Amino acid sequence: MNKCAVILFCLLPTASVIFTRAMAAEAPASPALSCSIDVLDKLGWRTVANSNDTGFENTGTCEADSVPVFKYNYATENHDKLLFRSQDATQSVTSKCLFSRNYHESVKASVKELTDNTDFKFLPVGKDPRDPFLPPEGTWNTTDASGYDIPLASISESMQSLYEKPFVAECSAAMQIAQLGALTKHYGATTDQMLSVDEVGIGTWRHYAKIPSIAARQSLFVDRKARRKDGLAALAKYGHAAFYGQVGYMRPHKGEKFIDSLDNLGQNYLIVDISDAAVASIKSRKKPLKEYAAMSIDIWKEYRRKQKEGHSMEILRDQMQVELEQADPFFREIDVYVHPLGVQNFAHHVARQFNYNPRTPYVFEVYEDYQQGYFYNRFIEHSMNNCLSNSSQQ
Repeated sequence: MNKCAVILFCLLPTASVIFTRAMAAEAPASPALSCSIDVLDKLGWRTVANSNDTGFENTGTCEADSVPVFKYNYATENHDKLLFRSQDATQSVTSKCLFSRNYHESVKASVKELTDNTDFKFLPVGKDPRDPFLPPEGTWNTTDASGYDIPLASISESMQSLYEKPFVAECSAAMQIAQLGALTKHYGATTDQMLSVDEVGIGTWRHYAKIPSIAARQSLFVDRKARRKDGLAALAKYGHAAFYGQVGYMRPHKGEKFIDSLDNLGQNYLIVDISDAAVASIKSRKKPLKEYAAMSIDIWKEYRRKQKEGHSMEILRDQMQVELEQADPFFREIDVYVHPLGVQNFAHHVARQFNYNPRTPYVFEVYEDYQQGYFYNRFIEHSMNNCLSNSSQQ
């Protein structure tokens, strides 16, 4: 073999490797993989192809405003493992926090429009139980058999009617409306593409639990186990963005036997905003719901005693609110929407409840976030199916 032949023989394997790698780099990804990465883009990730340093960046989306990064490389990563990694990322805490962070503006916008609708009234004074929702005529469909109302034509149109037309609801229905409105604003036109009208609804709690989007029990951060253990602690574990749009209840600690104003039995609330100080306070406590309840009860005992001594209830209410605000950022720096009272902090509501029902202190509950979780999962499913359908037609 001559010298040139030896050189050629030595070069061939290297050239073959280079050719193979070039082919791999140019090989298209499977539709499932490319669509999974496309969904990450739609969720708000920055995706970086052909990266020499594959992995993730900026994953703490509940505590920081930076954009998460998904770095991948078709040529160097195993296809199945990359597919799993991309699909897993769509259901990660990073993606859910990114949704919740972006959802914040929609929460504020929905609450503002409901508050601005001066023809949105509370139910007339009367004995419970009552129909919690009397929508504008020709906008929602009353399903007597199911016990709740569903949008008549489309979710978007029926929600828009509640921002513009006169209607009546009590605070639990209004909280459901505000949440549905925020989700509709967040997903925009996609809402009516990915959901049918019979998947959502407004009604009494017993019937509301039967609505498909609730009955599916697809939580975002707070499932039934987390709620029972401590919903506040579950949210604080992720960071401040996890709180946006979360819902709950202020309930009478001693029960309904100690209620003097049935129309002010309790307050269903939706969290509109929360400060870093309030999140830090919640994080610092082993069992925050239990500890905040204890603080509320202790302060109530003090003001209950003053009431029995004949002090003015109006003055006591104002003093109680100030003392609660000074006691902890939880009472002072979490803004919640309650119909028909607008957006106030917990101190305001606890003091107000004392004015109406002074014989019982008030404590807090956090509900499961099944509605957010259902919408979130349907968006991923809808986006993935659309992408795969488009890929098959190309």
